[in-house]
Amino acid sequence: MTEPSPSAAGPQRTHGSRAKSGRFFILSFVGKTLNHMYHAKWGKLMLVLFLAAVVVTASATVSVFFYTVGTGTVQTPDVQILAGPDVGASCTAYPCASGSVTGTHDVLTATLSFFPAATGASPIPGTYYSNFAQVKNTAVSGSHSIKSVQIINIGGTTADLGSITVYYCTAQTEFTAAGALVTPGNCVGSFAITSGTGGTVSGTFPVSIGFGVTHYIEVAAYAASGATASTSVTFQIAVQWS
Repeated sequence: MTEPSPSAAGPQRTHGSRAKSGRFFILSFVGKTLNHMYHAKWGKLMLVLFLAAVVVTASATVSVFFYTVGTGTVQTPDVQILAGPDVGASCTAYPCASGSVTGTHDVLTATLSFFPAATGASPIPGTYYSNFAQVKNTAVSGSHSIKSVQIINIGGTTADLGSITVYYCTAQTEFTAAGALVTPGNCVGSFAITSGTGGTVSGTFPVSIGFGVTHYIEVAAYAASGATASTSVTFQIAVQWS
């Protein structure tokens, strides 16, 4: 009868015992490595750097990001800028205002004429555009809010500027010969451009604009008495709404 081989005679290692042996080998290897580093030249410094690296790795930040998917849909704005009846396609006689609105309904580019005035007179002779531009809520339902009306980007030959007063009105009105509004209660407020400095139309904002409702921008203007013909003053009217 043959003797059992040493491997067969001893207890058979299970998968678990092999795994434990493997884990022990790894730990033993790390321990021996650290011990060798500690006694070697520069070992203490290397050991400190190694442990520092372990600490840094252990304290690293874990970030979690969440995402949402959005879709932007192009629409026509409810509140639109329109040219008023005072603004035509072109000018052949003066006083006159001409211009056009972009297809996006957010920019009116217009040119208006105004004349040198004898500012010593009372009232000062001026040119009046009582329906220069319109702000309309074209929605089929729901109201919006006009937050503010600002006069910005004033430029050109401002030395020729007498005054250009911009009115924001919730209902259209006219001017008297003395330059006063026929129905001042129709207008929220005004701003007079007398220099290259812009500003905000006075009055209490925000102003509600219901669906289908139209508001009006009206202008009263005169140039300085010494103004030269064919020079110009430029400005922009910015209407903020939500």
